[in-house]
Amino acid sequence: RQDYRVHDDILALLHRSVELGAAQRRPMKQIFVTSFNQFKKALTYDVICRKIRPHREHILVVADEVDDFLDRDKLVFNICSNKANSFDRDILEYFHEISHAAYHGRKYQSDYFQSSPNPSYWQELHSKFVAIHGEIQDASKSLNKSFGIFNEQTLRHCATSISHDIEGYKALIARPYESVNRAMPGSYYSDVERTIFLTFVILSEDVAKYDELFQGERKFITFEYWKEYLAELDYDELVYGHDRLSEIAEKHPNTLSGLIRFLYVIILKRMEIRDRSKSVNSVDIIFNFDCIGFTGTPFLDNYPTSDYIRHQREDDIPPCIDRSFYAYTSENLSTEEFERRFARFQGTNGNVQVEYVSSDFMHESLKEGEMETLEAIFEREETKSKSGSERSIPPFNVIVDLCGIFKLSNIYDVRSLILKHFGPDCFHYIYHIDQSDGSDRMLCIKSKNDVTFDEEFYKFLCRSYGTKLREKVFFFIDNRNYIGKDVPFQLVYQKYYKLPLFVKSVVIAHDVEDFSKIWQAMGRSRTMNETTFSIYKNNIPPGLVEENCGLGDIKEQPLTKLLYTRNCDCKMAGNLSSIFQTLIALYNLSQRSFYYSDEIVNTFIEKMEKTIGLKVGKIEEKIADIVLGTPVPAQILQHIFLDKFRRSSNRTVADKSLSTQMVDSLVRQIVRQKFEQRVPSRDIYDDYIRFLSGEQQSLMEISYTKQQQKQKQKQKAKSQDNDTMDVFDKRHRLHFKSTMANYYDATVDEEEDSTKVLLSLPVSFPILTIEYSAGGKTSVISVYPTIQFLYSHHIVSRYISDDVRTLIDNN
Repeated sequence: RQDYRVHDDILALLHRSVELGAAQRRPMKQIFVTSFNQFKKALTYDVICRKIRPHREHILVVADEVDDFLDRDKLVFNICSNKANSFDRDILEYFHEISHAAYHGRKYQSDYFQSSPNPSYWQELHSKFVAIHGEIQDASKSLNKSFGIFNEQTLRHCATSISHDIEGYKALIARPYESVNRAMPGSYYSDVERTIFLTFVILSEDVAKYDELFQGERKFITFEYWKEYLAELDYDELVYGHDRLSEIAEKHPNTLSGLIRFLYVIILKRMEIRDRSKSVNSVDIIFNFDCIGFTGTPFLDNYPTSDYIRHQREDDIPPCIDRSFYAYTSENLSTEEFERRFARFQGTNGNVQVEYVSSDFMHESLKEGEMETLEAIFEREETKSKSGSERSIPPFNVIVDLCGIFKLSNIYDVRSLILKHFGPDCFHYIYHIDQSDGSDRMLCIKSKNDVTFDEEFYKFLCRSYGTKLREKVFFFIDNRNYIGKDVPFQLVYQKYYKLPLFVKSVVIAHDVEDFSKIWQAMGRSRTMNETTFSIYKNNIPPGLVEENCGLGDIKEQPLTKLLYTRNCDCKMAGNLSSIFQTLIALYNLSQRSFYYSDEIVNTFIEKMEKTIGLKVGKIEEKIADIVLGTPVPAQILQHIFLDKFRRSSNRTVADKSLSTQMVDSLVRQIVRQKFEQRVPSRDIYDDYIRFLSGEQQSLMEISYTKQQQKQKQKQKAKSQDNDTMDVFDKRHRLHFKSTMANYYDATVDEEEDSTKVLLSLPVSFPILTIEYSAGGKTSVISVYPTIQFLYSHHIVSRYISDDVRTLIDNN
């Protein structure tokens, strides 16, 4: 038997008593339970770096969902300090003019910006905003109705001006750094210019979100501003009145532009910018530690292991990832070989029956409305069902909205449509995901009662409907914001009733091109072999889907082959952020550092002030010289480039040999492209950069979210026994402290661990009292909680009364 110690926080390494290796007083194995981002955060502390670096080869990182590590929004953990911006009035006006022009489709007005110190910046920014505005018209890249609110709390949430991501991306570097495009966390690659424009979009399309901000700021509207932009309104009523912003805009639509201008300037004034920053990325972890990873959709590139680097090997990077199920376009696989590989990808889900359906009709139906589009889907599914044998149950009971087609509608809109289309006797309940906390909910169609879908309610449904439960519940799954969330009780239902809970799942993929996302959306059904699927997809090439061909094995469908191979191509190529961070990780490796101190912390300001070119030149010089001047990093980079390029479907890229001089030039061009300073060279390097951009549709990296990202937000699902609680009002909170010479020594001895002892003590005020009568005798049952139980979502905050607080404080 071996002694070991478990730490529930990697930041325990900050404590002087927590040592590694021979420095321990009692040498033993240590296990640190942490999130991947928390681990990256820990490596930004010099104290922890000094402890870990000598023992890297004795550390094993065991991780889950490794395919997420190279996604642009999860690639880098950045820790930085913030400061107020110093934009003058002209800068704020320029931002408004550019945003307004791009949003309303107006051309760039060069005369307006002639007095600017850098007119070319604003012209380039206009082109970028136009590209972003075009992108967000796509359903899968459109704005989330729940994002974009800026007020005192969200704009300046960080009192210390330093933001640490405590649980992944739960906290933000600064609110304006959060891309308001759906659920993009405030990561290293949140684009400030993108956020500035999307803030204007939200202001223009959902002005009600700014009612609170306007109410606090309306008194600062000057008489001159009113006279120029808002003269239609009564000045005193505007400044001192009580009508909400949304009400004013509705009554006086001609004033909306002036109101937006007023608030937009306020938001930009308050926007914090970065002061200093340093970052650790996922590739740093791979290069420095032995790693074992698990994944359900392992589309990952190959990187050298830390053992390969430690021994300074220069041979081919050994394959550490099973590529037997990959299928690249360049391989031009036969149908039989593709099906064999795809079957390996499927694993146990080897009998998945799907039908691809063109969703091109949605371009027109969405102009009429979201619920009109949903009704059109209902009608198509019913038509297909009636063309076959008659069925006594609804043709389908699941809608998975992968791309956000129904982003403006709420669950009550869906209820009204189901009631109208199917009548009151078909479905009785609608399952949905609460958009505020991600919990499982059931909406009663008849009474409109919305309750938690927990084990108790599931048993109630089983008692009420038995095997027909699946015929009475319609599952409406917003998979755009909750990609990894499973609908509960599917396997329990199947085990008991020998039927799948999901009869047929309709996946609205529409403009989503990423097959791994489509597969994940199908995976919301835990019974894929028994559930049938309709996948709605737009722009299906002619000849790939036959009209009314019905269901078929997914691996035999020509469209599956196209989407799957295209997905393998993109995931193998990666994206510009991942290849740039690979360069940074190689630089860190040569400098014996876990983190990188960023020279450019506010790219958009550097571009505005014309200082970006010189700084980018220094960075490309530094990275190229040091990375390519150190044998092991140089060899690794050569291997990674060659491994990627040889699988390219572009024969020019695949067949071209890379000389040392070409690698040097390519590294420099990647750096320039990352900071948007590269000019197209009209040669092979354009092909290289376009290939390394992978998922991007152009050389400009305007999209930092693409389609769906898994939200790293606190789950408050009542069906799960999360040991968390809402933040109580101050009068209901408990505060206590315990002083000891050395906390870690005290935890070894249960009698000395006063904190643990205190948490296990009972409170003598009952949390629940039940009075009952039996045999003519009245009795009482009282339930008493421990102090630890008070930290639980089962506790109503009112329980922590003055009497309870006094009892605990005195004892």
